[in-house]
Amino acid sequence: MNKIWYKKSAKNWREALPIGNGFTGVMVYGSHKRERLCFNDGALWSGYPKDYNSADSLDYLEKIRKLIFEGKNNEADALCEDKLKGFYSETFLPLGDIILEFSGTDKSIKSRAVDLSTGVHTVESNGMKSELFSSYPNRITIYRIKSDKRFSVKIKAKSKLHHCVSTEETMLTLCGNAPDYVAPNYLRTELFPVKYNEKKGMAFSLCAQIDTDGVSEPRKSSIKIINATELTIYFATATGFNGFDKMPSTDTNAVVNKCKAHLNSVTKNYDELKKRHIEDFSALHNQQSISFNRDTDIPTDELIKSVKNGKDEKALCELLYNYGKYMILSGSRKGGQPLNLQGIWNHSVRPPWSSNYTVNINTQMNYWGASRSGLSECIEPLLQMIYELLETGRKTAKINYGCNGFACNHNVDIWRKTPPVQGDANYMFEPLCGVWLANEIYAHYCNGYLNEYGDKIKEIVTGAAKFASDYLVLHNGYYVVCPSASPENVFAHNGKKCKLDYASAFDMGLVKQAFKNVLKISDNENLKSAVAEKYSKLYPFKNGANGICEWHKEYETPEKGHRHFSPLYAFYPANLIGYYENKEQTQWIKRLFKYRLENSGQHIGWSAAWAICLAARLRDTDTARSVIKGLLNHAIFSNLFCVHPPFYFQIDGNLGFVAGINEMLLTEERGVIELIPALPENFAESGSVKDMVVNGAKISFKWNKGMVTEISADKPISVYDKNIADNVHKNNITFVKID
Repeated sequence: MNKIWYKKSAKNWREALPIGNGFTGVMVYGSHKRERLCFNDGALWSGYPKDYNSADSLDYLEKIRKLIFEGKNNEADALCEDKLKGFYSETFLPLGDIILEFSGTDKSIKSRAVDLSTGVHTVESNGMKSELFSSYPNRITIYRIKSDKRFSVKIKAKSKLHHCVSTEETMLTLCGNAPDYVAPNYLRTELFPVKYNEKKGMAFSLCAQIDTDGVSEPRKSSIKIINATELTIYFATATGFNGFDKMPSTDTNAVVNKCKAHLNSVTKNYDELKKRHIEDFSALHNQQSISFNRDTDIPTDELIKSVKNGKDEKALCELLYNYGKYMILSGSRKGGQPLNLQGIWNHSVRPPWSSNYTVNINTQMNYWGASRSGLSECIEPLLQMIYELLETGRKTAKINYGCNGFACNHNVDIWRKTPPVQGDANYMFEPLCGVWLANEIYAHYCNGYLNEYGDKIKEIVTGAAKFASDYLVLHNGYYVVCPSASPENVFAHNGKKCKLDYASAFDMGLVKQAFKNVLKISDNENLKSAVAEKYSKLYPFKNGANGICEWHKEYETPEKGHRHFSPLYAFYPANLIGYYENKEQTQWIKRLFKYRLENSGQHIGWSAAWAICLAARLRDTDTARSVIKGLLNHAIFSNLFCVHPPFYFQIDGNLGFVAGINEMLLTEERGVIELIPALPENFAESGSVKDMVVNGAKISFKWNKGMVTEISADKPISVYDKNIADNVHKNNITFVKID
């Protein structure tokens, strides 16, 4: 299942289909009447480097700790929100739209589709076919339409930002400047939420070079093509971004010239460019694959409807899985920016949560499934961002918290912001988010194929451990994190809703994982000695009436079905609590997980994806299927974008779904692999996996009626002897009995 297709054009942005090359993203409406191409450039953000670090934070940090240890949590919250705050992140912006208004064409289309394995978008109508792809090797986007009959088309450009449009004989140029500041969409009372007054916003450009057998007639801000049977447009984007720590260029002429120079450097041979693009794209997409043996050729919107009406969901699951891989590959390539809340696709000047890097879960989830799906090459932008956060985060660690290493709170932007934002303490104050990022990149490194970045990863892991070690405080004989939040949740204490405590399960899990990582990778013996000494005295996880305690002890939580599963971090995505090794604590995890799901009322894409991952690692097939069906029924738009209520697109649900299916098919504990650990009954009939990556090995297997019948790996690996057929065909496999 590698084709998403429809019988009609998109009516709005959430029905359009995405393409991208890791630098430029495009949403395609798919029409031969009025085609609309919405362009993004991954480096187009509001603002410029700004320093929101504050020595006041350090001055008040000990006072807040004292209040928490005295049980005055509500007072600590208020003081934190007043004195430990920073300012909001900047915003990922839309660049502009290209509009193609056709005449003399067949208005009704037969299909619009995107091939997930080649990255080519096609639209077909009677006697006409258009194609669109975005090439990573050439860093350009190409649109081509061919017709049996002659047609005319007017090509226009527009942007929601300050801009101008100019034309030459065969070139249409859109250029402008980003705002100096864009307020988050949730600040409803801002009088001037979009500001250009400083004139420091980066320049941007979109150039469209036209090749046609028709007559080109440039107008003031558009180009008319007359009597054509063939039209090819080559697009390039550019911005004034000069690096996270440098002022952006505001010179639109310079950016336009850069854009034109790049277009002129590319040989205009459509067939050769398409061939090169497909070779690059397919080689990565096809490195790994899964199959549930349930193909269908019905349109995607009809497939979604059939699942909502109770039909089997396997075909849609396989399609959504491959779509997630496609989005990683289209949105995250070496040298570009990492996937933000909307990947690389955004049409709003004030998008949900600024379409930033929300690093208390969402950015990490974007990459959970990448390395196991054979897309380690797509992780480089995330690695590079974390490496840049070392620099800005060292300042935050020292100035705000008096610590070595690097700190990073929950909102990051292209300027690598690391201090807190403003707002509620349970989300704005989370200085261990940098530790989580470090833990994630180390997990990918251990999984394989990031060896060339070993020195950078060692530096990142070391910086995270240094901060975690320094930030701990000794309290009643244990080292604890204080202040400590459980992201975006609250608890009841002394008749009030409180946000900060000490030793939340989330924060302590982050620290424990960071310490384990640095003990493995570091050659700094003094640091390892200090970490080892503190590790033995870290505050332990505790058990409560509803499972693992979210904070240092059990509190009542007003929102019983909270969307975050942060207290379960040590179980997934970390591997601190092993399903077989730590059976008692696994039961604590299971109880809180069940409690959250039983009381959950919202259908949120990313939260459902995390729940699939957790259910799979818990070997809970019924819950895995139930959550999958809930996501498919309630949390995807018609173009398969995942939904965050009320109607926002967030890509983390799509990409977390990839990780959930991976975990459902293969899980690992202490170096031993378990196959199909949580395969729902309807999935168990038959299926296969090709070259899933785990612990540096590529493993392939097939199953039939819930039992693995074939299994092979390119390196010797250990596999639990569970769900294995008696006459299994195997290669490079050693079976291990479960205790």
